[in-house]
Amino acid sequence: MKKKILISLLIILLLMIVALKEKSEAASYSFNFTGPTEASKGQTVTLNITGNGLTGKVLLTASNATLSSNQVWVEKNTVNVTAKINAFPAKITATPSELTDNEYNIVNLGSKTITVNEKKTSTGGGSTSGGSSSSGSNNSGSSNSGGSSGSTSGGSSSSGGSSSSSGSTSKPNTSKPSTNTKPSGGTSQTQSPDKNYVPNETKIENGDIKSSNNYLQNITLNNGTLSPEFYRETFEYTVENLPEDVMEIEVSAVAEDERASISGLGKISLNPGENRINIEVSAENGNVRNYTLLVNKKEELQESDLRLRELEISKINRNGEFSKLEIPFDKETFEYDAEVEEDIVDLDINPTVENEGIIVEVTGEKNLKPGENNVYITLTAQNSENIQTIYTIKVNKKESIQTSAEVVKMDETWKMVTIGILILILIAEIGIYIILKKKRKIK
Repeated sequence: MKKKILISLLIILLLMIVALKEKSEAASYSFNFTGPTEASKGQTVTLNITGNGLTGKVLLTASNATLSSNQVWVEKNTVNVTAKINAFPAKITATPSELTDNEYNIVNLGSKTITVNEKKTSTGGGSTSGGSSSSGSNNSGSSNSGGSSGSTSGGSSSSGGSSSSSGSTSKPNTSKPSTNTKPSGGTSQTQSPDKNYVPNETKIENGDIKSSNNYLQNITLNNGTLSPEFYRETFEYTVENLPEDVMEIEVSAVAEDERASISGLGKISLNPGENRINIEVSAENGNVRNYTLLVNKKEELQESDLRLRELEISKINRNGEFSKLEIPFDKETFEYDAEVEEDIVDLDINPTVENEGIIVEVTGEKNLKPGENNVYITLTAQNSENIQTIYTIKVNKKESIQTSAEVVKMDETWKMVTIGILILILIAEIGIYIILKKKRKIK
């Protein structure tokens, strides 16, 4: 009897250890998004997406940068993407989508963003060779370095020992003084700021300091979105695809310097097609800077007789394998419904037009998400953008990942039930053992 009890206890302990270990492994995961925080304009940087203990899709978006891919697939590993920096600050965001842990439970994690700022270039401090010195020179306002003292003379002394001429009038220095001037062989010194120093964005005019700051702090619209995101040194933006019924747009802006004036704001009437809006910023000292908005309003479409003759569609799964998607195509039917499996990521669409000279554009066929996806095949007349025919395919992608998660959770429940039953059996065996032992003592 003792042997049975010990065996039952050992089995229960082993099952509990296995269950706890699996639960611990399932809960052990992390999501990281890393990359450089400084770069030069036009530089291509590498970004790392890591899913420790996670599998699934990660979506990528960027402002002021061009990505090599808008989506990656992680399987408990690190995946690299590259981004070309177009302006500053550049922001790249990684958003987990459909990530699952080791037990196929869906994990909800927040997005992570990397901000890349302009790389600061170090400038030399105007150092000169410690052994050479300007002896007997009488160049007023130039810096002459002494060999051992390391001091910098800006018109006040020279290493030849002559002192500066008194009574000279110094002009205001409009350039920022350099710091950390370190002549070779001497000691590092920090030059104290000149009392006549005037910041870059100011100007002395008739004894008064007037601001030259003509930058904007922001631009806001009552309709549409700026592309790229606003940055003070990006001077041209686009606003795409405003609806046909939008007759005007209201533009607002705030200058960095409250003394600057802005023109070109307010409610602006829009025509179909491209509208050019100029915002002029005038600094206090009269310097002018222009920001340009290119606002595109959809043109009213005319009745179209453009048609497809044939339409072939293939499904592409995560492994890059192709299979045919059957839909009952008819050239006079403009909306279709289709279903695809959960492992399908893209569609390969090959439309054939009835007549030559028709421009075909396919959108929405990439990076399919679980649930409904809209794929558009747009036919446009070569001689007029106002003549179009649009075929729409509503693609429903199955969401079986959640079903798998439920199955795993059910397995987990059965494990706990099994452990519970074994514990009850163990208790019963112990009870029987105690009763039998008492009976033996009575005898």
